[in-house]
This record gives sequence, C-alpha cells and structure tokens, in this order.
Amino acid sequence: MKLRPWGLCLIVGTALTSSVFSAEAEKKATSGKSSARSASEFKALMVRNLQSWQTLDPSNAAPYYAKEANHVFFDIAPLKYAGWSEYADGAKKLLAGFSSLKFTLGDDVQTHRQGNLAWATASFRADVVTKTGAKEALDGRWTVLWEKRGKDWLVVHEHVSVPLPPPPDTAAQSLYKRLGGYDSIAAVVDDFIGRLAKDPTLGKFFAGHSTDSLKRIRQLVVDQLCEATGGPCVYIGRTMKESHAGMGITENDWKIAVDHLVATLDKFNVPAREKDEVLSALTALKKDIVSSN
Repeated sequence: MKLRPWGLCLIVGTALTSSVFSAEAEKKATSGKSSARSASEFKALMVRNLQSWQTLDPSNAAPYYAKEANHVFFDIAPLKYAGWSEYADGAKKLLAGFSSLKFTLGDDVQTHRQGNLAWATASFRADVVTKTGAKEALDGRWTVLWEKRGKDWLVVHEHVSVPLPPPPDTAAQSLYKRLGGYDSIAAVVDDFIGRLAKDPTLGKFFAGHSTDSLKRIRQLVVDQLCEATGGPCVYIGRTMKESHAGMGITENDWKIAVDHLVATLDKFNVPAREKDEVLSALTALKKDIVSSN
C-alpha cells in the first residue's frame, strides 16, 4: 500500500504526540512520587526532632538546628531566642522542672519545599509530668523552616505557640466582675454623686454636710453597690428606708437621679445588659427612698 504524503505526516504526528504525552505523564507520576516521598521524609524529620526534645536534654536536639546566632526561634515563653546557644540554655532551664515530656504530632502536617529551603506546619500535643508530680497537657502549633546544609536539613527558624484560652463565660460571672470590680464601681459612684451634688434640684440633699460626712456617704454607696452586685464588700450602713426617712424625696427627684445614673453609666461605656441590671437593682430600692407623701 502506498501512503500519501499527508497520511505519513498524520502517522508521524500521532506518534510524536503520543510520545510527548507519555513522557509528560511519566514526568508527572515521577514528580508526584518524589513529592510524596519528600513530604514523608520531612514529617519523619519532625518526629525525630520532637523525640529528641523528649529526652529533656537540648544537646540531643542540637543536631537538628543551625547554630548561627542570627537565627530566631519563637517559643511559648519567653517571647524569642536569638540563636541556638540562647535557645538551648533557655530550654535547659525550663526542662529542668520536668520528669517526663511526650510530644504527639498532629495529623495535619503540611510540608513544602523550594530548592534548598523547606517549611512545614502542624499542630501537636505535649503531655508533661513535672518533678512535683503534677500532670499538664498542652495543645500547640508548630511552624518550622529548614535550610539544606550538605546532606542535612537544619532548622533555621521555628515558631511554637499555643492558642489563647476561650474568653470567660460572662453569663456565669457576677455583675460585680462584669462591671470591672471595685475600682470601676468606685469610679461610677464618684461620678454619680458628683452629678447629684451639682444638680440644681438635688444639690440641696448634700448641702450642710462636712467633707468627712460626704466621704462617708460616698464610701457607704460604694460598699452598698459592691455588695449588691455580688462583690466582696459588706454594707454596714442603715437601711434605705431609715437613711432617707424625712428627706422628702419626690418622684421627680427620683427621675432626675436615675437620669444622672444613666449618664454616668454611659460615660463609662457600661454595656446595655449590665446597665439594665444596675438600674433594676436601684429600682428595687425606690419604695424605701421616695417619700410616700
């Protein structure tokens, strides 16, 4: 059979294309295997590194780290170490209080390589037994950067950290704590009483009191609010009914005082929930403060 020129070209072209695709597929397969092997090797290196620290002797970890003084290593505490020598000395002091240390590398290891540099991230768990017998467990994060030196991959930077604990459950906290404690309550009282004393309608209730008497009134209000919000204070003054008897405080006086308290709470940016609770506590005293006449 005699092939026409275009037929021969088609056969040659098909053969060449198949060869290129086959070579490319083989290249990708080889690259994939190499990448998987590289990731496995770096993960194994991470495991060996952690195992060296489990001996509680930094000298056993030394072979895995570059020794130049300009390399920075971030640890949980202190903030950072400058160079391996400082890192080893600090770690030795910390580990001196441990009787055992076990690391468990997380299953989320991610490794990357670019030429003579490689880096990895992972979570880990550390189980510690101190020399006093106390047991502690810590979940942390580890980022490590290697540089290839000859046949070895050495750590030139690493960052070990732990997440912050979850914020406290404010729903379970007393109003006293949510307001900020004693100093915050005292600041609120000082501002509130100052407003009452300067008010053209309510100022009369503070007239005639000596400086010492005004200080005592202020302290009693602080103690009362502290105790009422769940704080550690003890109010030793008279009851609201006894201390306000005969003062002739009217409904309008009460409204003005409440408005001043709201203004004070707003000044200190007290959240809406806490503000409502303070006002509710004050409202419960209204019947003993406002004159029934």
